[in-house]
Amino acid sequence: MYEFSSVPGFFEDNAKIAKSLPNGKVSTQPALGIIERDYDGPSIETTSNNGRAQQWTRFAKYLDYLNERDASEGISYKLMYVIRHGRGIHNVKMDELKQAEAAGTIETVDGKPLNWKNHWAHVDGDGKVVWADALLVDEGIAQAKKLAELWLDEAERDALPLPGTIYTSPLARCLQTTKYVYTPIMTQNGKELQPIIKENLRERITDHTCDRRSSRLWIKGKFPNYIIEEGFAELDESWDPNSFETLEQHVSRIQQLFDDIFANDTSPIISLTTHSYAMTAILALLGYDKFMVNEGTLVPIFVKAKKIT
Repeated sequence: MYEFSSVPGFFEDNAKIAKSLPNGKVSTQPALGIIERDYDGPSIETTSNNGRAQQWTRFAKYLDYLNERDASEGISYKLMYVIRHGRGIHNVKMDELKQAEAAGTIETVDGKPLNWKNHWAHVDGDGKVVWADALLVDEGIAQAKKLAELWLDEAERDALPLPGTIYTSPLARCLQTTKYVYTPIMTQNGKELQPIIKENLRERITDHTCDRRSSRLWIKGKFPNYIIEEGFAELDESWDPNSFETLEQHVSRIQQLFDDIFANDTSPIISLTTHSYAMTAILALLGYDKFMVNEGTLVPIFVKAKKIT
């Protein structure tokens, strides 16, 4: 088991950025918000063409230096590219219902509005679209492809280091987002995209059908190159229409996920494709001030892990 914390001073503080924005939600920052600064330790020479590339090159080498320096103390570090999935069918339906309720045009039964929370979240769809294990809409696909362009643009500068391992939630919107974000850059580098599907990276387990995952067979059929972790059940054994995971339970699940990753993955830079509430749980585990992000957003989080058992 590990004790986790975020390492400040290397990337812009997204919690502060969020407070300055009208909707309180962060989008992907230029150069991911890396701070121009020097690092302790041995001098790192670069031959990159511009300051940003030099900064990322030096940071990646400094990350390796930290892991080597502190390994004997049971301390390790990872840079995590944390991605919120693109806009899904369920996000669209929720917004439509909020607008209808605000306008006073939403349908009511026995004086009770048929909004998302009261009704629609508990059914698979409305007869027109299905949001159980919601797929991306066109806007969500475009958001993911925009992140793909970020990787391709940065590759031309030899700046942003690729993750050594890519993890994804098993929910369809994250499986799709991962595919659209990383396929172009992996193809350009002659690599096969093989993300690892982690059950514990899924959204907070609610009684909403959008948070009920599809079967293992469906996932394997739609994403044959993805690696499904051991012990992954055929059907969703966690989702229950009569229960709702608490924040504390969710944080405990993220602790298990991070324990597993830090114990078994030596990659210093990794990627996590996940969800809004899952990001909240990650921040809570790390003791990072809470902030929200827009759909299709990537934020870097520099994580320190100290082994305690």
